[in-house]
Amino acid sequence: MTCKQITKKVVALLVLVLVGQWTVGQQAPDGSPLPSQLSLQAAMELMLRQNPLLQSERQNMKIADANVRQARLLPNPDFEVNSESYPIFESQPGSFLNNQELTFRAGQTIETGGKRGKRTRVARNELSATGSDLENTIRQLRLEVKRRYYTVVLAKSQHDLAQENLKQFDEIIQLNEARFKQGELSGLEINRVRAERLRFFTDVLDSDLQLKNAKTALLELLGISDLGAPFDVAEKLGGGFGPPLPLPDLQAQALQTRPDLLAAQQRLERNRSDVQLQKSEALPNVTPSFGYKRDFGVNTAVFGVTLPLPLFNRNQGGVARADAQVEQQRHEVQRAVLAVRRDVQESYQVLDTQAQKVRAMEENYVPSARNARDIGQQSYRLGALDLIALLDAERVYRDTVRSYNQALYDYKAAVFQLEAAVGKEF
Repeated sequence: MTCKQITKKVVALLVLVLVGQWTVGQQAPDGSPLPSQLSLQAAMELMLRQNPLLQSERQNMKIADANVRQARLLPNPDFEVNSESYPIFESQPGSFLNNQELTFRAGQTIETGGKRGKRTRVARNELSATGSDLENTIRQLRLEVKRRYYTVVLAKSQHDLAQENLKQFDEIIQLNEARFKQGELSGLEINRVRAERLRFFTDVLDSDLQLKNAKTALLELLGISDLGAPFDVAEKLGGGFGPPLPLPDLQAQALQTRPDLLAAQQRLERNRSDVQLQKSEALPNVTPSFGYKRDFGVNTAVFGVTLPLPLFNRNQGGVARADAQVEQQRHEVQRAVLAVRRDVQESYQVLDTQAQKVRAMEENYVPSARNARDIGQQSYRLGALDLIALLDAERVYRDTVRSYNQALYDYKAAVFQLEAAVGKEF
């Protein structure tokens, strides 16, 4: 990445930070309103505006930008006033100004070795790395929003399934109660059927609790103060299609786009710039000065130069420390490269496995379980199947569809994980 590209990127990030701060300032005290029908895109926008962690991380950009401005500053000039040669035990005739040595001196330190430019370069490199850190925080938060959002979608699907199963079993109970009144069913059998309803009723309660907790977790991540605010999700669980690109292509993209890797590389450049800065610190700064001196009534001009002699301290420790930090950061970049490649490969393998699982369940297991349940219900209504066999068919259908919903969620989560591992959305 060229210096010009880095500059443009940093400017864009600073604009986003300022716009984000202005937007927060324009919001009501309770934050942005929560729509009743919340889409994933709307959830992302709320998170980007209101998430406290992201708002905190944005301040790091302001701090790094302030460090750049500080690094550009010139040393302050010096101003010195000296007055001496006062008579103590005897008085002298004449005015007060004519009976002393009075000196006014002004000096300006001149930084040698290009210290100011090198110091500014170090601060700019740190600003670039801080911008990549912010992008990495956004990457992680986007992943977490997607996960929590689809956890709500999954909980809603499981809740709908539990309600559907309870409704269908209530129809079975109504049928059996009619049979009991007609004397076609014993009291033992009708009470057994009523007792079996507890399992379906408990499923509804448990799934309702999971849905509420999933919504609470999502609202907390979005920065919504009312964690019990009512809303519904707009997305549905979808099918799986497998990885979008071959693994080598995804790994190559990740090495170019992952912000945490970019931050490590930018800090390596920052440390290399710091080596040059530390070496220049060995060169002493020059402070020329000039002024005015009144010596017992005689006016004279004063000139001088202050130059420290680098006999003992040539910043040997600072240079050695900067060299070690470069080597340390170089190993950190190598570690980050390996971590990115591993992250992409693991996410790719998980997505491929989840896609196979979803396809198998869609093509074979869910249709078989649904057909078995439907046949069992019809046969039970006709009296050709006993209650135990019906309940077994209902249990298989319930467990299969719940597993299918979980597989759809796991596939979505694997897609989101692979997107985060690559550093871009598909």
